[in-house]
Amino acid sequence: MDDATSAAYEQASGYFVGLVEHVGGSEWTSPGLGEWNVLELVAHTNRAHTLVESYLVHPQPAAGPEYFAESAIAQRARDAVDALGDDPVATVRRDAERALAVIAASPADAVIGSPMGSMALSAYLPSRSAELVIHGLDLARALTLPVAPPADAIIAALEWVGAVASRRKVAVDLLLAATGRAALPPGFSVY
Repeated sequence: MDDATSAAYEQASGYFVGLVEHVGGSEWTSPGLGEWNVLELVAHTNRAHTLVESYLVHPQPAAGPEYFAESAIAQRARDAVDALGDDPVATVRRDAERALAVIAASPADAVIGSPMGSMALSAYLPSRSAELVIHGLDLARALTLPVAPPADAIIAALEWVGAVASRRKVAVDLLLAATGRAALPPGFSVY
């Protein structure tokens, strides 16, 4: 697959991997995001690499709402820590390389089976790019690194967030806030 979608994913992946390479020592156990420490945040985000291959090779059935519950997401992050092993940086690098190789070798219309349902790889990748960018920004904030994502990766993340906002009927609120015409309520999220 060779198009703008895979290029944005590659940029988002490179951004995230570059941030992970800055983590060291006690930073792994420092606060990451919400209840997650940095290691758990990295483990959760790295699933944007590992699940690409997993859902292509071992399709999953669509999941019910319990899969998307905040507590279930937090538990999967904690469970993913073990997969990072003794060298999380090397594991994230390796997983990123595997995901990029799988994407390069797959047609855009290859079908993946994810908890969100079956879809074309090209339809799935924007959500993974957004995860890498958004949680990359979380990691950059946790590490106090002033590193911004590449432009195409940001655009892909914004497009995906806009699409989710539209499906959730909050796109108008988001658009008005983004253009300085209204404020979003505390705790607003498209998720």
